[in-house]
Amino acid sequence: MVGPARRRLRARERVRTLQALGALAAELEAGQPPTQALLAAAGTPPAWPTAVGAATVGDDVAAALRVDGAHHEVLLQLAACWQVAVESGAGLAAAVATVTSAARAAEDVRVQLEAELAGPRATARTLAVLPLVGMAFGAMLGGDPLGWLTGTSAGRICLISGVALTVMGSWWTGLIAKAVERRL
Repeated sequence: MVGPARRRLRARERVRTLQALGALAAELEAGQPPTQALLAAAGTPPAWPTAVGAATVGDDVAAALRVDGAHHEVLLQLAACWQVAVESGAGLAAAVATVTSAARAAEDVRVQLEAELAGPRATARTLAVLPLVGMAFGAMLGGDPLGWLTGTSAGRICLISGVALTVMGSWWTGLIAKAVERRL
């Protein structure tokens, strides 16, 4: 599973990119030329550093946005819009506004799915420690669950089976969460 700190960092990067994209749409709608709008909306540090460099020296901005898009898929969409606008002379403002709106909706869905994954993660952690709680209760009631689990044949079978099932359940839950996270 991806750690919570890494998820928060990725989320901040996505939010920063969406904010810059919204600023780009606003700059274009205000009538700024595309290159100037791109430079003004990039932010500090730039949300699309390669594209800022290309725009500064007059290089191919669409290709640079594709390079930056390796980290943020929405920048690949922006690159496609930019290339169509450059090649056909079509307006860029409406296309960027549409991409921004779609990206915000996708981010909302991603945030909701990530929040919904918190429940299964917490359940998996709880189920993993529940056998230890049961053993502690057994010991508090005067029994010797650890002695039984390690001292008898049936206890060893239960211990091995329980540990194996707990490990497999945790592993399986992790796989499910990873599969969902890859799609986010």
